[in-house]
Amino acid sequence: MPTQNLYDSIALAENIKIQAKARNVQLKDMFAELDLSKGTLSNLRLGKKISADSLARIADYLDCSMDFLMGRTVDPAVQRMNLTDDERQKVTDYLQFILSQRK
Repeated sequence: MPTQNLYDSIALAENIKIQAKARNVQLKDMFAELDLSKGTLSNLRLGKKISADSLARIADYLDCSMDFLMGRTVDPAVQRMNLTDDERQKVTDYLQFILSQRK
């Protein structure tokens, strides 16, 4: 089955800019606090990729999900679950079981 590339660095750059404006965040301040290059948005606009770690830190700073910044959802809310390590392992085990039952 062919996969669709859902990574669009130009749209990502624009969504970061829009979310920062909505949160009243100065981009230069955010990038400085996150120890990211002030040219991060310019690089994205040129088609360069950003690491998952950097994207996660930006999303956390802007209090939204990475999927929202990437344009995969219109809901900026982060779906946080406070699971213990044991509960997280049980969820992982269950998902692996479900996937193993596929034909």
